[in-house]
Amino acid sequence: MQQPGQATVGIVLAGGGSTRLASVAATGGGKALLTFQGKTFLERVVGSVAAEADRTIVVAAAGQTLPALDGVQIVRDSTPGAGPLAGIRDGLRAAVAVDHALHAEHAGPACHAGHAAAPPVRLAFVTSCDVPLLRRETVRLLIDVAVASDAVWTIPIVHGHGQVLVSVLRVEALPEIEAWLATGRRDLRGLCVEMARNDPRSVREVTEEACKAVDPSLESFDDIDTPEDFQRLQSR
Repeated sequence: MQQPGQATVGIVLAGGGSTRLASVAATGGGKALLTFQGKTFLERVVGSVAAEADRTIVVAAAGQTLPALDGVQIVRDSTPGAGPLAGIRDGLRAAVAVDHALHAEHAGPACHAGHAAAPPVRLAFVTSCDVPLLRRETVRLLIDVAVASDAVWTIPIVHGHGQVLVSVLRVEALPEIEAWLATGRRDLRGLCVEMARNDPRSVREVTEEACKAVDPSLESFDDIDTPEDFQRLQSR
């Protein structure tokens, strides 16, 4: 369960180029507007994330068409084409900005007695819009592990790989992400390796077996990258 005094934001990345899915992706919307069982990918992913996060941010490309998403903050990429790590940075920046605004509002003279400020965001569940089978139980598992840990990054290991785009970051990672991007590096996994090298305790791995306990088929990690992936999904 979420501990008092901290909150979790969900950050869903929707602005990828979708070049390998160009033949099936909706014009202007990319993967976000692909549909499965009557809902867009983005709606499905946001639904699972929002069910477990305190608030949800979608990071999208400038001018990208999105479905209607109630109660979701939309942030546009500040660095188009810079990849998912830059999108995560933009989402974290937005979460911190909202926290600062809320704190200022409740600290001001207009604040009414008895109206406590919302707890600050400490954790961010980050994912992309191309995992339409993401389960809320998987989101909950990873958030719970992150809450119970002092790790900066909580990453499930599935199919032998760290699933960096279905993971949980502490907001305090933002300066390290900014510094990594400032060097010209954009690779998420490279940053993860560097963080673990500098401090092994900063990265907490979640085993495949633990993920299977809440998602036996591990469908939460099935990313749809190609037309063949999309066809397999539709045949389920």
